[in-house]
Amino acid sequence: MKHNFMIKFILISFLFFQVNSVLAMAKTIIWQCQVDRVNGKKQNNGKINKYKIDVTTPMVWVGDETRWSGFENTKFLYDKNNHLLTSDSNSWAGIYYLIENKIEFINNIANLKIIYKCKEL
Repeated sequence: MKHNFMIKFILISFLFFQVNSVLAMAKTIIWQCQVDRVNGKKQNNGKINKYKIDVTTPMVWVGDETRWSGFENTKFLYDKNNHLLTSDSNSWAGIYYLIENKIEFINNIANLKIIYKCKEL
């Protein structure tokens, strides 16, 4: 009787961890984000965008449920340990803080830093 219970427990635990790890690997998040700060200055009624973030590819799209557009000529890296996704293009660098639900875009050429606060949809 104890032996059957242990086998069932081990099988259920194994299945749980397998399903959990598969879900963790295939993570896509949709955020609605609003500009919070531009060059450190608080913004009222900042622009709102939706971002679809895929940490497995990694890739980011901007848009809405009917049309999503990817960022051209942009490289993405996912730091699994720190839960950060970074993007880099010719003029823009981005940091997607997946725990804090915020995005930071930096354009060194234009001396511009934009911070979005986001909520998961």
